[in-house]
Amino acid sequence: MLRRILVPVDFSTASARALAVARDYAPEGAIIRLLHVLNPSQLAEDSANPVINPMHAREIRTEAEHQALEKLRTWMREGEEMAIEVGSAAEKISEHADDWGADLIAMGTRGRTGLSHFLQGSATEWLVRHARQPVLAVHDVELDPEQNRYLPPNA
Repeated sequence: MLRRILVPVDFSTASARALAVARDYAPEGAIIRLLHVLNPSQLAEDSANPVINPMHAREIRTEAEHQALEKLRTWMREGEEMAIEVGSAAEKISEHADDWGADLIAMGTRGRTGLSHFLQGSATEWLVRHARQPVLAVHDVELDPEQNRYLPPNA
């Protein structure tokens, strides 16, 4: 039985749809946890300062975590949980799922192909191959109209 469903969220349409599907399929009493993974290289790119000292890096990370938590709060519903990790998306999702004891990972996939898939890879594809939990991959397609009520606001 599904008791803990981890939903990695990157605030894309695909992740919003994965969250809606997870909410729709979650049995009564299951806990849904939204997880956002911050990429360390993205944090460095977001800084206007090309030379970042350790104190400045901590401030950038803290601000990025704060912004992500605020956005996660707008996507959450009562009874759901949220978490932030920093690192490689696929690895952090897998580690978090293990540590939290997730029964299922439900995540969106944008179906990248060609060069962008080759260069960036796919966290979903990696997790399907390596995660210890089942992975529900939700494609970026229109949902059943009944499932739209489970979408986060403005998604």
